[in-house]
Amino acid sequence: MKVCLVFPRFRYVTGDPPLGLAYIAAYIRQKADVFIIDTTFHPSLNLVRDNLKRIKPEIVGIYSDTIMYNDAVKVAGIAREQGSVVVMGGPHASVMPETFLGIANIVVAGEGEIAMWKIVKDYPSLKLNHTSHIWHGFIYPQLDYLTPPARDLLPMKRYIDNWYYLDSVSTSLRGTNLVASRGCSFQCTFCQPGLRKIFGERVRERTPENVIDEIEQLISEYNIESIFFHDDTFTLRRKWVFKLCDLMEKRTPKLLWACNTRADTIDEELMVRMRQAGLRCIHLGIESGSQRILDKVYHKGITLQQVRKVCDMARKYRVSVLGFFMLGAPGEKVEEAEGTIRLARSLPIQEATFSITCPLPGTQLYDNMLQEHRLSGDFSDYNYYSRRPFDDGVLNFRKLKRLQKKALLTFYLHPRRWGYIFKHLSSPSGIRKVVTKVRRFL
Repeated sequence: MKVCLVFPRFRYVTGDPPLGLAYIAAYIRQKADVFIIDTTFHPSLNLVRDNLKRIKPEIVGIYSDTIMYNDAVKVAGIAREQGSVVVMGGPHASVMPETFLGIANIVVAGEGEIAMWKIVKDYPSLKLNHTSHIWHGFIYPQLDYLTPPARDLLPMKRYIDNWYYLDSVSTSLRGTNLVASRGCSFQCTFCQPGLRKIFGERVRERTPENVIDEIEQLISEYNIESIFFHDDTFTLRRKWVFKLCDLMEKRTPKLLWACNTRADTIDEELMVRMRQAGLRCIHLGIESGSQRILDKVYHKGITLQQVRKVCDMARKYRVSVLGFFMLGAPGEKVEEAEGTIRLARSLPIQEATFSITCPLPGTQLYDNMLQEHRLSGDFSDYNYYSRRPFDDGVLNFRKLKRLQKKALLTFYLHPRRWGYIFKHLSSPSGIRKVVTKVRRFL
């Protein structure tokens, strides 16, 4: 049997490989010949069509988040025209499976490894017709038992060339991403309960030994020098992080790395230990310069004082910081958005992204706004880099885009960021990467 997994990313180039699909591919390899069509570097429906004609798969699995929804539907149409059974999965399929009824034969809501394995195993006996079936994904309780992602089915050279997660250190580092845990225990309205619908109620970590085994494999096979831990909150379990740091010092002492964290899950002792083990950058969810927005709209559970403390601590120990900010929350006033811009500019951080607040389906923010009938029904409007799916009458979209441009310009033109800009403009790879980053916001 042939199974083809499709990752329909048509909108922008990135150094972030689709590890979710690669995990599924690795898990079902014993049951089928598996192929991955990844459009990240070749955004063409004709490419998808030609490859499906060549492979002739019995089953086509398609990933979809909300931004990718319209493109995923087009790919599903191509696959069904060619007689393949279409399985839809990913974040959007997990939180709004009903939107794929009549489009896919099977919709998987939740984690996909075991679900896809069962679909492949039971394929000969499945009674599939023009109706759709919703399968609830099976949570994999022990992540160590998962086979490492099938990166050999991905264009890894292109992903490594476009990887930018440690650009604040060097734009020429060879690196890639890795997932050491699944799930999040916090209650932010822009993520939850969507993340729990995908990964379950409990955060699950791989053992530190298992993580180090994969890192060593990446060093051996791809000659990587650095890693970004793509976990939602890497620093959630202190004892686990300390043990992983011990192993990294022993087994991968030259590795540089970065991770996602929160201002309330990292302290000085942990920062020092991580720095000793190779940490060079943290990605910090700051979100807003307004405590009202953090508390009343996002339910973030952090204070601006904690944010400043962590940023000052990172500067003290020579760890760079990328701050995540959002502009245009429901009911956000111009003065509050301006406050976010001022906060970002004043912090001792090297990088920042200013996305547009987007109530993604499956989140509390989405449900709250849906009750007020203010959301777009076109999923292409849910692009948090450049579009907005609502207008609440407080801060219109035209003004919001001007504020977003102002935020980016005033942040990166500040003398504190001149060194970061020089690193990018002093090499061809750096120039290419900065162009890639800017395009997302256009």
